[in-house]
Amino acid sequence: MNKPMVVFYKKEEVQDILKKLVIFYDDTKQSCCDYVSEFEKHGNVDVRKASEHRDKSMIFATGASIGLVFESKNGKIPYEISHVIWRLIADKKESHMILVTGGSRELKAIQTAKNEMEQRGYQVKNVYSKYTLQKRKLEGAAAVEGILADLAEGREHIFPRERFRHMTKKERRRHMRNELKAYRKYVKNEEKKLMEG
Repeated sequence: MNKPMVVFYKKEEVQDILKKLVIFYDDTKQSCCDYVSEFEKHGNVDVRKASEHRDKSMIFATGASIGLVFESKNGKIPYEISHVIWRLIADKKESHMILVTGGSRELKAIQTAKNEMEQRGYQVKNVYSKYTLQKRKLEGAAAVEGILADLAEGREHIFPRERFRHMTKKERRRHMRNELKAYRKYVKNEEKKLMEG
């Protein structure tokens, strides 16, 4: 099975290639703040707290890709992030990014956020969760570098459908079953860590 090659650029190279990226994040969660502190180290990234835009009727972020960084609340999007999505005025031709930094039912939260962005006419071509980043063995600064490299190259990172086109139904079911087992094991381990810590 061919895995996509991950190319890492130096910080200066990413800044030259990457257009402007505006990130709205949930500043009440530490995991979001950790990722955002890594994003802030890059010059073309503008970071904004979602809570500061809670009372605004229009949020302008034109001429840039949009990034949403939040933690899932049982498969739901935090109110501040949802407010940003519905009040956002941005370029509809740009590709946008969603990063869920953890929480319960993070895959459902990604799907909900992606659907809300697409209802507004925004193309979301890069979605990430803590689970998918850990599967790629990326955490912290390396994860941010990988995300920025994907955005700079225009490489889409959506749940892979191309891989399933050439599989039989039986192979697809087996793959999805194994993926579900791995995800359940991951969730169980995360819950154990929370209980111990």
